[in-house]
Amino acid sequence: MVPYSIQWLKRLRPALFRQDLIALFDLLQQQKIKPLIAQRFPLAEARQAHELLGKGGVTGQIVLVRNANQY
Repeated sequence: MVPYSIQWLKRLRPALFRQDLIALFDLLQQQKIKPLIAQRFPLAEARQAHELLGKGGVTGQIVLVRNANQY
């Protein structure tokens, strides 16, 4: 059994990758899945977000947003 790898799928099977991505966005839109977000940063603070990831111990995703009003 081969584990699922979205990077592998995108590189070697782009058509299947697109299908999975469409399905994923559909599930997100229907709120059937909810990503675990550790913290949101304005794009201007991308360096701090990257440093936080480098320290490790982050549970969830770090999200960059275009402006502070999108928190």
